[in-house]
Amino acid sequence: MNQFSASEAALEGFRLTRERPGTILAWGGVYFLGIMIMAAVMAVGLGPQFIDFVKKGGLESGDAEAFGSLLAQSWPAFLVVLLVAVVLLSILTSGIYRLVLRPQEVGFAHLRLGRDEVRLAAVNLLLFGIGMVCLFVVELVTAAAAQHGGPGVAAIAALAVAAPTIWIGVRLSMVTPMSFAAHRITIGPAWQLTRGRFWPLFGMIVLAVIFYIMIWMLITVIGYVIVTLAGGQQAIADMSHPAPGAVIAFIASLIIQLLLPILQVVMIYAPFAVAYQQLHGDQPANPLRAHAQSS
Repeated sequence: MNQFSASEAALEGFRLTRERPGTILAWGGVYFLGIMIMAAVMAVGLGPQFIDFVKKGGLESGDAEAFGSLLAQSWPAFLVVLLVAVVLLSILTSGIYRLVLRPQEVGFAHLRLGRDEVRLAAVNLLLFGIGMVCLFVVELVTAAAAQHGGPGVAAIAALAVAAPTIWIGVRLSMVTPMSFAAHRITIGPAWQLTRGRFWPLFGMIVLAVIFYIMIWMLITVIGYVIVTLAGGQQAIADMSHPAPGAVIAFIASLIIQLLLPILQVVMIYAPFAVAYQQLHGDQPANPLRAHAQSS
């Protein structure tokens, strides 16, 4: 059985961010383009409702429930936005996997739109469907337990059902990197690869989330300090007569809003590539560094 280091894999997001900051910024630009496409789809599909939603600060507040309710009013718009979001995520994760697993392949910041990305989009849609089924089961069991036994029983039931759901998610965690590496969809082989590795993989995921939260807190604090020094949020909101400090703070806030989602994707998905590499027995464990040293 090949050796696997959860802590080493969890740190891969830090390594990519430190060694390829320009690549991360380019991915932020691609993410911004994808968001603009989704906004355009919603503007066409929902019309005045979406415009009112934006004017009321719905996008800035990050109210997922209100956003979902808005999309539910137009199923075509919802399906197109879902497809664009999945394709965008697949392009970005393919870039991460390419940078880690096949760094010799070129592209715009290691991003492409080809068979690998289409394959990952199909895998992500499949995993999304599995996740929705698991979520439905958890909510169904919780609601039934709450109706017959009260909140305490509902909490116990939710934990009892969530535990196997988490187990399934961890066991399927190697599907995307393995499908990318093997150039084919590999549900069964990925399931076999994670046999007996639940706790190390679960620990890696927990560490990766903790590391991202640390980065998120640091960047948020820096952004808050910049905005405060520029005169506060009101100075940025009122751009009719912008001061130089307010312009700088506005640009900094925009960059932060673009970088945080990209850093989340990098911090969460990069460890999966290294985990696959180690579990599959591929060497070296950190090919990006090895490639940089050999060039």
